Amino acid sequence: MPSAKVLKNTQYIELGSYQYWPVLVPRGIRLYTYEQVPGFLRENPYITDGYRAYLTSRLCIKSLFILSNETVNIWSHLLGFFLFFTLGVYDMVAVLPMAGASREDYVIYSISLFCFQVCMLCSVGYHLFCCHRSEKNSRRWMALDYAGVSIGTLGCYVPGVFYAFYCNNYWRQVYLVMVLAMTLAEFFAQIHPLYLTKKWQKLRSVIFCSVVAYGLIPTIHWIWLSGGFSSEIVQWSVLMKSKEGTVVNRQQGRGRLTLTVTRRERRLDHVFRSNRRAPLAQIAKEVNARWVFIPRVLILYLLATVAFIFYVSKVPERYFPGQLNYIGSSHQIWHILVVLMFYWWHQSALFITNYRHSHPCPDYLQHA
Repeated sequence: MPSAKVLKNTQYIELGSYQYWPVLVPRGIRLYTYEQVPGFLRENPYITDGYRAYLTSRLCIKSLFILSNETVNIWSHLLGFFLFFTLGVYDMVAVLPMAGASREDYVIYSISLFCFQVCMLCSVGYHLFCCHRSEKNSRRWMALDYAGVSIGTLGCYVPGVFYAFYCNNYWRQVYLVMVLAMTLAEFFAQIHPLYLTKKWQKLRSVIFCSVVAYGLIPTIHWIWLSGGFSSEIVQWSVLMKSKEGTVVNRQQGRGRLTLTVTRRERRLDHVFRSNRRAPLAQIAKEVNARWVFIPRVLILYLLATVAFIFYVSKVPERYFPGQLNYIGSSHQIWHILVVLMFYWWHQSALFITNYRHSHPCPDYLQHA
């Protein structure tokens, strides 16, 4: 028989509408319904129970180890932090040295993984301390969470821009400066007193979408510098042969497509009018790079789009109110997809780094 002391600190929480689990709750902590919590905690009316509220900082930390409607949110990004920290250590001591990485590569990877870790920790901090008895403190942690999202986005842009424009120093510097300026502008917007209010809820979403969608500009520019999708050389990379008889061999090796020009290099003035001296072999290498980059960028944006749809739509709990209070809510799915998105982009950066180191830059791109 459990002791009376244990029974006194045991609450039975509802999972769905049919299953009850006993959960040991530290003394001084209890779970509340949506109607019982203060207004600043009422973000999602479809999550009806499992709220922590009115806690001191010490009790907020203790609540890390209880099952509430924030448990999955906290632990998904806490584990995400340890994931990216471990990847950072492994990259620095094993992956990058084996790849013959330059000092710039180390800096880029350090910045990217540091941004991912900061994003994870800011999210953990907010979801852990949002239940603080002081609304002011809760709002501060919310602001830090939004700042973390901006920093995480920056962590995606830095390696993407650096390796996309790896062969063009001018545009690489231009886009890196623009991304940094855009991130700083986002920080200044977050300082505004109305930024965290419900009045600016839609504006916050617009700002976030604008910052993420901006990445399409350097992507399209890079495609244009490489000749565009309509160029004949791209059609050759798909059909594996040219209309004029230039043979291009397809070799499957470690998941990438290798293009080899078997006839004498020729000039494609009708394809690259601004790069009249670009031989076919050099163009073929960059077209190969395009098929390395583009699918990975598209998957990144697909993950970001799906995650954001879950975030704003409050699906699936919208259709099952009170059934997904603890596990399976939209915000938890958003958290998991964000970790997956960052991990995907980190792995893509490793793949693209190896590609860049094994394929010399075409002369025409260095002067584009």
